[in-house]
Amino acid sequence: MIDNDTLSAIRNRRSIRNFTSEPVTDEQVEAILEAARWAPSARNSQPWDFVVVRDDDRRSDLGRILKGVTFSWAGLAAAPVMIVVSVDHTADPAHFVEDGAVAAQNLCLAAQSLGLASSWAGIFSHRRTRNRAETAIADLVGLPGTHRVIAVVPIGVGKNEPTTTRRPLAEMVHRERYSVQPDSRVKPQAQPPASSEDGTRGFAAAAVVPRQTRPGRFA
Repeated sequence: MIDNDTLSAIRNRRSIRNFTSEPVTDEQVEAILEAARWAPSARNSQPWDFVVVRDDDRRSDLGRILKGVTFSWAGLAAAPVMIVVSVDHTADPAHFVEDGAVAAQNLCLAAQSLGLASSWAGIFSHRRTRNRAETAIADLVGLPGTHRVIAVVPIGVGKNEPTTTRRPLAEMVHRERYSVQPDSRVKPQAQPPASSEDGTRGFAAAAVVPRQTRPGRFA
């Protein structure tokens, strides 16, 4: 396979859910945000706004809100930097979710390229109204009513290095037409059951974010 720095960052990026207290510099944050700024968007609408949260109390508040979204909330809140990815849904009502998602992915890849770790706490729900976690985050960081919260991306130095893998390329690529392949999909890792200790108290996890968007599903 052709190897370069970009492909290396893509292959080595993993969702890290526990962070050390080692600081992230302003220069690193600016470089990571620059990567998000250059993400593609429908009709180049660039609907993003990124709220960088460093303050200890505000990060703790974010962590408490994330209790209703992921069992990993405490580990994510320990990251020295948390970036709230929001989009103005009026700029492109048909594609704002994809726009926000690709910008969040650029954040994660840029962090990886700088030797930092990241994760992805999915917040957005496709329901007509904002879920409780999204509303709470929007209020916390002062987002205008036109903005939807797509994700919260914690960034820092990871405590661990997950070794999740991917299906072989030959089993997911089809030439000209789809052809049936043996089912070799990577089985999802087991997750601990919900309990009051893991922070699911306060917001009902199942009611806040649909299963397919919950951050525990990202690796």
